[in-house]
Amino acid sequence: MATYLHFAPAIALALAVGPQRVGWRLALAGSLFAVLPDVDFALVALGFDRYSGPYGHRGFTHSIAFALTLGALGSLWAGPGWRRRLGAAGFLAMCTVSHPLLDGLMDTAICNAWLWPMDEARICLDWRPVPMRGVPLFGMQRLQQELLWIGMPLLLLANAGMLLRWALPSLRSAVVSTPRTTKGLSCTSN
Repeated sequence: MATYLHFAPAIALALAVGPQRVGWRLALAGSLFAVLPDVDFALVALGFDRYSGPYGHRGFTHSIAFALTLGALGSLWAGPGWRRRLGAAGFLAMCTVSHPLLDGLMDTAICNAWLWPMDEARICLDWRPVPMRGVPLFGMQRLQQELLWIGMPLLLLANAGMLLRWALPSLRSAVVSTPRTTKGLSCTSN
């Protein structure tokens, strides 16, 4: 199912984590990776598989394995250092897996092949709070619903992450500078 905001979790996560850890290039790559699972529409259009097959829409490209693989491949361009590559892989994998998660939260969704290649079964989430039944695939009504149900929570999460990044140094210095006292214990020698 098409959505206007598949790129938004990558931007929200990049804002929450901060520009020191996620630069604009990685954020842009994350946005692309978050949209990439819908490339499976091309396989359906070319006749490789129907919607319900493993290579159809919401098949292997909407799996956790696909997200981890893309994250690992994308990290190869992250630059030197294993920590930098590991961080990029994690960020890109989370951006990619956000796509089937958003699809799964919609009440009109086709189920995702989360566990492919181990299991080709389509699994639906039990909780589907985003009301898209009866909403046209494209248009202003859809955009409004997505802004309300996807955009607003992501905006709140991004702001919470930025607030936490801002508050953590103050909290750390307060904890370090607080003197430790032992209450009720006294050491006396006879």
